Amino acid sequence: MKIYQIVKSHRPDVNDGEAWKVAEVILEQSSKHSFDPLLVLAMIQVESGFQYAAISPGGARGIMQLLPDVAKDLLEKVSPLHEARSRPFKPEYLDDPVLNIKLGVYYLHDLRKSFRNLNLALIAYNLGPTEIRNRLENKIELSDEYSTAVLTAYQSYKNAKHPLF
Repeated sequence: MKIYQIVKSHRPDVNDGEAWKVAEVILEQSSKHSFDPLLVLAMIQVESGFQYAAISPGGARGIMQLLPDVAKDLLEKVSPLHEARSRPFKPEYLDDPVLNIKLGVYYLHDLRKSFRNLNLALIAYNLGPTEIRNRLENKIELSDEYSTAVLTAYQSYKNAKHPLF
């Protein structure tokens, strides 16, 4: 219920059925990949402000702001082979919040496994894993601005005692 309330508070224009569908996929994918769904909600707030069809200046798309090339690779990992190849990938597919959340949570899970640290995984989600590895190898300081924004939103969701709308 809390997930639904948060989704609805950010997107009062979305009908109840759509809000429930988004809330359910957040809960399902968070559970599947061992994340607190409130963390996923915090990422969505920071990434897109819950705008399903958001497009960043760098070309990242959807509610969790995935780059089309990254999403295409993720789709091949998470979908059965015949499904991933049955139709050519189009960047507009990322405007579907259900698909975008499935891929975004899987990506964060993959990054957490790779970096073995949630903070680094969050930074890598924002800057890209190759950039993070290069900076770590060359001892270049990492900005934690993005991870701080996500974790601050996460704490505010955790600390909310009443419905948000």
